Amino acid sequence: MQQFTRKENFLIANTLNCVPFLLQGQSVLIDLRNDCSVAGCIDIADGHMNVHLTNAVFINRLGQHVPFEQFMVRERMIRQIHIPPSIDMASMIREWCNRGCSKRPPRQFQKKGGKRTFKQKRAQERHKEILEEMEKKRTEEAQPF
Repeated sequence: MQQFTRKENFLIANTLNCVPFLLQGQSVLIDLRNDCSVAGCIDIADGHMNVHLTNAVFINRLGQHVPFEQFMVRERMIRQIHIPPSIDMASMIREWCNRGCSKRPPRQFQKKGGKRTFKQKRAQERHKEILEEMEKKRTEEAQPF
């Protein structure tokens, strides 16, 4: 299991930086800011959204393919991550939020008389809002014209 810094944990829990983290082991296509693309299997993703791909293929602006055994994409170069259609990202994020936004089991807030902190509540509310927007867009796209 990866060890993250406090800042990385915050970014994963409060932004959509959790997407590449949840897609580890999946094949994806990443569009870069310089109009190139990289396709490969996500091996490691950190809290800043740096992504390490294995068995990657770099596709330049001219459409030429260059294979790489390993390829790293910095967070500032990512324009878009194409999620495979077979993956339901909304349910993955919902499941992950219900587990407590980490790989460890969720905290038991009843112990020690403590409650969720404001940051935890806000992060969960933001994720739920994003999920609702994703569901709304999905239903709009599914409706025939």
